[in-house]
Amino acid sequence: MHMHKGLSSGERQNKYGAKVVDWISVPLGVATLRDLFNDVDDDAGRFALMSLMFEEKLEKFIPYERSYKMKHFQIIGTSGTITTVAASHLGLRRYDRNKVDGLSMSSIEIDKVILDYLKMGPIGRQNDPRIGTDRHALIMSGAAILQALLRSWPTHKLSVADRGLREGLLYSQMSADGALREQTS
Repeated sequence: MHMHKGLSSGERQNKYGAKVVDWISVPLGVATLRDLFNDVDDDAGRFALMSLMFEEKLEKFIPYERSYKMKHFQIIGTSGTITTVAASHLGLRRYDRNKVDGLSMSSIEIDKVILDYLKMGPIGRQNDPRIGTDRHALIMSGAAILQALLRSWPTHKLSVADRGLREGLLYSQMSADGALREQTS
């Protein structure tokens, strides 16, 4: 997982108007986090432990001065847990990328979905068509990470981007690194 602080008002910007001024890589993804707490039988207890552990990993990475203006701070989530949470929030019968992409959710709305997941329990999550059998084992560790992020960096809205953002960022980085230059024979 990579995170960055965003723009500093005095930083020189690239042609896209953005510059990463700081970043962190947290070597603790959803599968590793889940595996660390597999021995905890209590679903809610396991979730709380996972969330606290991830929050500890973020403790030294504060992406803004605490005096920031919340209206100017934004978190954008791309795929994985946040898109599943968005589908649940919308009450979709199954995941629909067209309805999820571009959605904004408040921390309160996200917390409600996570609480609903906890109430469902492991079997209920496995049977929920928005989560499905392929994601049910990872959704709570992803939700624990999401909740830790929102506790560390409160925001009024989290935007969901299921299209283009990741690909655009990767393309920009690959282009800047010269990886996309034409090969000459």
